Order: sequence, then structure tokens, then C-alpha cells
Amino acid sequence: MKVTNLAEDTEDFTGNIWLMENGEKVLIDTGTGDSWKNIRELKKVDKVILTHSHYDHIDNLPKVEDGYSPKIYAFQPENLPVGAEKLEEGDKIDLCGSKFKIFHSPGHKDDSICLYSGEEKILFTGDLIFPDGGFGRTDLEEGDREKLIESIKKLIGLEVEEMYCGHEEAAKEDVEKQIRRSLEEAKKRESKY
Repeated sequence: MKVTNLAEDTEDFTGNIWLMENGEKVLIDTGTGDSWKNIRELKKVDKVILTHSHYDHIDNLPKVEDGYSPKIYAFQPENLPVGAEKLEEGDKIDLCGSKFKIFHSPGHKDDSICLYSGEEKILFTGDLIFPDGGFGRTDLEEGDREKLIESIKKLIGLEVEEMYCGHEEAAKEDVEKQIRRSLEEAKKRESKY
């Protein structure tokens, strides 16, 4: 399975747009701003999974729906500008021939999810955690440090070789240690901003 970031080399602030390819083309988030130019070069988009509904992750969604008519999935479809199928905690969804388990991961935003494939050892975290011990903001509406800590705990013990976050580059070395470090940093309860 090939994973690339369509938000790379964009000038506008945007969340990452992870493109998974293995026959099927799946977008994890759709970003905002000039990242659209990279999406529109695709011949097709079969599915879109939204990690959460902050604008920098969903702003291009109406254009993606209009241009490709993909199946769209989210934890709280009512938060989106287009129709989508609802995902629940523990659901398993087939993406590019691999099963991904859904983890509801509030703390940054109530409708946040992570997706994990034990087969591929791949984790998509949205804005829950970032490489090198980073974690999502909890000072925004719906932010809650205690919920964020509990959400990160769900990821402890997963076998992860590749972690794809909502911002920053992918993590591909000592990923499980990086997840534990994010938990430790969040537990310090120090203000990030």
C-alpha cells in the first residue's frame, strides 16, 4: 500500500491529506486552500475518511464530492457540509484491501477518530497526536485535556510502524515510543499555547 501526502508543497495552512493507493484511492481528510490543486490531479477518489471536522481537514470536501462522488465516512456526519456514512467506535472499514479499526478519540474535537490497521501496522491519528511527543490542541472549542489523555491511552500497545498525523511529516521510526511520549507530554498538563 502506498501512502502519500497531497498537502505537501502547499502554501496555505492546511491539514495533511493522506492518499492511500492500492487499486482503490482513499483520502484521509481533504484539507483546505491551495491543496485542492493536488487533489484535482487525481483520476478518481473512491473513499474519503474524515478524522475530524475542523475546517483545515474538511474545507475541500464539497469539491471532492462534486468532482469524484466518493463514499464519505465520519464519526459525526452532521458536522460536515455534505452527506456521509457514520462511523462508530470499534467499526472496521476496508480501505485499499486492508481492514482499519476505528478509535473514537475526543480531546482535540469531539468527533475525532484514529484509524488503525494491525495487518499493515499503520495508524492515522488526525490531530490527536503528532511525531516526537506532540499532541493536539485542547484550548479550542470541544478541547479537553482529560479526554485527550484517555484517547491517547487507547493507542498504547498497538503495533505501529508508520504513523500519519493531521499535521507534520509521517513517523516511521520508533513509533510506539513516540506515542508513549505523546501520552507523557499530555499528562504534564502544561499549556501548549
